[in-house]
Amino acid sequence: VQSRIRHNHLHPGWNSLKQVSGDIISVRDGVLFAIDEEFMLIALQYDRATRRLRSHRLLQLPVPSTPLNFYLEFPTVKPISPDFILVSDGASTFYLIRLVFTGLECDASIEAVARFQPYGSSEVDETIPCGLLEAKAFNITSNDNSQAMEVKYVVYHTTKEDFYSTEPSPHHKSDRKTVFIVSLCSIVWAHPSAGSVASAASTMDVDNDQTARGLVSLPVRIIHSIRGTEVPFYCALDPSNEGYVVGSSTTFKPTKEPIVDQTTRFLEPSSEARELDGTDVGLSPGPESPYIWTQTDTEVTLCFSLPKGTTKHEIICKFSRQGLQLLINLPQPEGQVARLPNLDNMPLFDEVQPEDCLWTLESATGVLTLSLEKKHSKTRWTQVFAEGIDADPVEETLDPSVFAEYKGALERYTTDQTNARPGRSSTLLPSLAQDHQEDIDEEGEEVKFSWIQAEDGSNIVRATTIGSGHDWIGHAFPSFESNQGTDQPFRMLSVCLKHDVDGLVYAIQHISGSVPSESSIQQVNGVMKFVHVSTFDALAFVQASKREKRFVMHDPQGRFAVIVESNRNVYIYWHTTDAKLKQERQLVVDVSKGQQVDIIGCQLISDSVLVILMEGKHGALVLDLNQA
Repeated sequence: VQSRIRHNHLHPGWNSLKQVSGDIISVRDGVLFAIDEEFMLIALQYDRATRRLRSHRLLQLPVPSTPLNFYLEFPTVKPISPDFILVSDGASTFYLIRLVFTGLECDASIEAVARFQPYGSSEVDETIPCGLLEAKAFNITSNDNSQAMEVKYVVYHTTKEDFYSTEPSPHHKSDRKTVFIVSLCSIVWAHPSAGSVASAASTMDVDNDQTARGLVSLPVRIIHSIRGTEVPFYCALDPSNEGYVVGSSTTFKPTKEPIVDQTTRFLEPSSEARELDGTDVGLSPGPESPYIWTQTDTEVTLCFSLPKGTTKHEIICKFSRQGLQLLINLPQPEGQVARLPNLDNMPLFDEVQPEDCLWTLESATGVLTLSLEKKHSKTRWTQVFAEGIDADPVEETLDPSVFAEYKGALERYTTDQTNARPGRSSTLLPSLAQDHQEDIDEEGEEVKFSWIQAEDGSNIVRATTIGSGHDWIGHAFPSFESNQGTDQPFRMLSVCLKHDVDGLVYAIQHISGSVPSESSIQQVNGVMKFVHVSTFDALAFVQASKREKRFVMHDPQGRFAVIVESNRNVYIYWHTTDAKLKQERQLVVDVSKGQQVDIIGCQLISDSVLVILMEGKHGALVLDLNQA
């Protein structure tokens, strides 16, 4: 649902900047694309002389033929090079379209078509709703030593699979869960500089039940697939052609990784749990138990042992109706057998009420307590996690007094006695693990960035960053990045992350040929490098107060950030380098003009010129920020 709300129906062309005699100018006039409800591909161009927006109907795409009540993903356009775009119809078909620009005129023709069929499809021509996340073209040399163009693109589709367990459980309505499969695909076009463009007014003679007549049908190679529980809100191919980065609030696993391994690897026993050898790791619950737990008619309580001094910022804890995510952003202490908990959407024995679940951290002792509110009261849990998941389930501690003894032992052996003040460092937090400066600051999406190697296998996820204290705000407009030259014609979009009340902008860079390693958001010695390039003061605080926001993006040059509501206001926040100013300069534009509108798109079409796309008859609105 969130991915459909975030979907931007206004798509950028290959718009970039270059430096000429010290001045930054556009490589060519900007162009945007949209696809209407009749699958007409439309180009939008900005006339700088008249400051008006020109729309041009390029060509008619074949309308997918689908059964009744069959929902497709939204059509998407991705610029892959200065002369080509890749268009997805939201079903299973992708069109390689050539563009020719003559002044403000733009012509287009479909050069080739490709059909995506994921592994396991029952029929060759089965329609699979899928969304296009990213696409780029790379120059390659074919087998006959001629130049060709390889188009790599990332798509997602949903499926039902035994994501956590291969054994049926009587405590769940179904062990089969909807998951999102993200696939890296490749097609090769051997004629990147050949062909002619038909009239822009022409339409294709297409049978909707067949591939378009007269077009080259390109075979699709699925390089690999990864799976997760949501659609990534960030995806960027690296210009090195070695891989790509995905950003999400959940982790992704290769589909070839064994399912059991990814959910049970944290359940390693602790044979030396009660030896206090001078390390900072607190006392473990027992020689064979990574945790202890007990229950009442309405609640299940778990208790974990963490290194003393652990803060709330190093804990990621999220409760869902049938699962638990618990990650500790700390390195595993050397020589310590007890493992830190690492639960990645671990399915529970029975359903809980996530809005009533809490976790408590006693920082001085390292005691982390989770309180799970049962959805079905008086249901007796025989174990914490779903059957078939935990090969060696921890038995319940039936005597509640054991919990008091356990915590007392931790305080006695792990607290610095000279400064110990039991109870004073206890922190009670809800499941999102966020600071509570204001009520409006409660929302946020924790972000994890993963580098995915562009190859097949079970170890393609080479590094995952978990940025403690960093939540997702948005990414840069995918237009008007500085031209990188022929060797590096594009770069990955920068991201804006919440840190305290500010919005920090990071450029993401891949370190080619580096050794994979675990990393954090500030890590520079892994396969990814995060470079802090600018800061929007108080942007995180401001955007948290916009309950109706649909898009949050920033200028690639770092001059301004834009918050777009779903039905009324557009907020522009200008970045200032003057440290004496207490806040950024702001501009609010009401695009509704007193009417009920639905904003469905926002992009840059020229330097500091925004286009706001509204649904239906309201059309598009141009905002020239240079005149603001």
